[in-house]
Amino acid sequence: MASAPLHGGELPGLVDQELAGLIRPGLSPAQACVLAVASCPGVTDVLIAASSAPHWRQAADAVPHPSLTVAQLREITGVLASP
Repeated sequence: MASAPLHGGELPGLVDQELAGLIRPGLSPAQACVLAVASCPGVTDVLIAASSAPHWRQAADAVPHPSLTVAQLREITGVLASP
């Protein structure tokens, strides 16, 4: 289980719309982050807390998308790790 997939709201601040589009076109940065976390090998559940019902719905809507591949996850972490 993954808890706090947005790391207290900090993670979406690291993801611009370009990276969100790399993760999955059409998703917001927050949704892209939730999808990336939900796609990690071994993660079967994601515990999401949100400040409002619309924020929760947006996060929940990202999860039914097909999972990212391990290669996609490596590419994403490579982009985040680059200076």
